Amino acid sequence: MTNPINPLNRGTNGSVNNSTGKPQSANNTAGDEARKPAASGGEDTVSLSQGSQQVIELQQQLKSAPEVDSAKVEAIKQEIARGNYPLDPDKIAENLINLEKSLLE
Repeated sequence: MTNPINPLNRGTNGSVNNSTGKPQSANNTAGDEARKPAASGGEDTVSLSQGSQQVIELQQQLKSAPEVDSAKVEAIKQEIARGNYPLDPDKIAENLINLEKSLLE
């Protein structure tokens, strides 16, 4: 039987061996063996690379760390209110420029 759209010679089951372009017989199980999961009799295991393990550890540390040090924020607010908190506009501008440069990389 021929397929008018794709004129490959297909067998009765319609499957084609991609390596040869010929139909697979029902007795050909070589391709099926590669698709079967290995029978290990145990549980599956996964091992992570060292980099992946470090990322997981960092994520756990970030989850346990407080988002904001509210005591430090309050101390800075009080210093600003008193006029004792020194602001250096040049340093602020330099840090903003460095931040923008790092975002472009």
